[in-house]
Amino acid sequence: MQNWSEKVAHGHQSKAEIIKSLASSYNDNLDEINQSVDQERENYLEQIELLNMRVGQLQHELQGDLVEPVYGDFGFDINGKIANEIARNLFSDISLALSVKGFQVKPDGVVDIGYGYSHSVHPKAVVEAINQHSETIAKKLGLFKITSVRKLEVTDCIVVSYRMEPAIKADEIKLMVGTPDEFINYVVSHPIRYRLIADPGVGKTPTTAVMISEILKAGCTRGNTGKGEKVPNTLVTVSYPGAVASLKDSNYPLEHFLKYGDTTAAIKSFDDCLDDGNFRVQNPTFAANFFQIWAWDELDNTLNSCSEPYKAGENLKKIFKQFGHNNIGWIVSGQSVMTKQIPGFTNDDRSLFTEIIIGIPKIRHYLNTYGKGKNSESNLAKLTRNLDAIEEYIDHKNELVTDDARLLRVALVVDSRSPKLYFLPNLDKVSFNYQEIEETKRLARLAKSPGTIGNGLETESSKPYTPSNGQMVSLPPKTTIGGSHQSGTSPHCGSANLKLQNDDRYRCLGCKKRTVSNKIVWK
Repeated sequence: MQNWSEKVAHGHQSKAEIIKSLASSYNDNLDEINQSVDQERENYLEQIELLNMRVGQLQHELQGDLVEPVYGDFGFDINGKIANEIARNLFSDISLALSVKGFQVKPDGVVDIGYGYSHSVHPKAVVEAINQHSETIAKKLGLFKITSVRKLEVTDCIVVSYRMEPAIKADEIKLMVGTPDEFINYVVSHPIRYRLIADPGVGKTPTTAVMISEILKAGCTRGNTGKGEKVPNTLVTVSYPGAVASLKDSNYPLEHFLKYGDTTAAIKSFDDCLDDGNFRVQNPTFAANFFQIWAWDELDNTLNSCSEPYKAGENLKKIFKQFGHNNIGWIVSGQSVMTKQIPGFTNDDRSLFTEIIIGIPKIRHYLNTYGKGKNSESNLAKLTRNLDAIEEYIDHKNELVTDDARLLRVALVVDSRSPKLYFLPNLDKVSFNYQEIEETKRLARLAKSPGTIGNGLETESSKPYTPSNGQMVSLPPKTTIGGSHQSGTSPHCGSANLKLQNDDRYRCLGCKKRTVSNKIVWK
């Protein structure tokens, strides 16, 4: 019984393990079946969703809409790749789906790309969206500029135009704009009566500094005319009412010539200029040997700070008209294109200046204001078109510049014959011979000293003075204070029979001609 019971127990145990194994296998198979069913269900749901999406797409397509970009097959053509990349970036950045239709390369280098768009979206909205994102796309793809975005009138197509480089080439720019050296040659060979017009921070002061630096090297001409003999010495006096308070101009490039550095002093400069002009009228020999340049930075602001701005402006205008040929020159600067905005001046007083307008926006403003008076319609239209190309060229070049002093700037010089465009030299061009400048100041003080000039009459000086160029010049004696009168002869006929007129000129009683005192040959 015991043996039999053990066998029965062993049989039961074996059957139990078999049953457990079968149950485990059944459960595993059941789990796999459940997982398979779940996976199959998910696949069915995904397919249903894809089918729904496709149905939606088909419905949109039937309505003329795009749900994603449609790219063109252009092979290895770089312009085709750019066309596809523009569509890809518009979709990824602003979810705008476009269909690339094709492209065209124009003779002037502009590439036009045609894009289809969803009919449910207004074409004006598509154009505005691309325009707002055009600069970002141009930077991403390394394009020079997306020049225009427009909708064609004849078909449902948006045209995006771009350039890989500026429209104007370096060789072509030379035909439109003069070089900085040509600008300098113009400045030093014409009368010193310049007016610089520019917005703040565009380059008025640096340009003035370069102009004065080059004028000092070249020298000024007699009577402040374009032609004539060189004046031995040149003096420069600068007025800048913001020099003391300005944080921008802590290193003012004309510091060495700055005499009037605040508003009060700048207002006084007008009276000092008048005194200098009267002195030159009474002492023409001094004027013949020392040319005086007056530079007024922020002239309009200085005049507005006067107690009577219009009266001060009218007085300054009289100085320009009265002493223009007494070896006095002027360089003024301000912001307003309109001459009548300077207190005391009118638009007719533009003839007192050679205007230099700096910066494309200011040049456009000037052409709109005064362009028709100086140019024919065809020349004005040509100049306006050129400005657009020049502006692109300047922007492209200035993107490479890290030093603001080296930025490429353009100016319009309003010449009496025709307006001229020049690239401006930068501040690195400035170079002053301070030793020579100080020597010129010393010689001017010596020439004005009581031992040389008194009571408005030149006296005989035993010591000649030496100008900055090293040439010995003696002041011709006209009268001896407390001594006998010196006789003189007319340069026309050699007659010594001269009569002094009320205008300080001499009339020859022999040939009846009038001569200024500094042309009389004194013996």
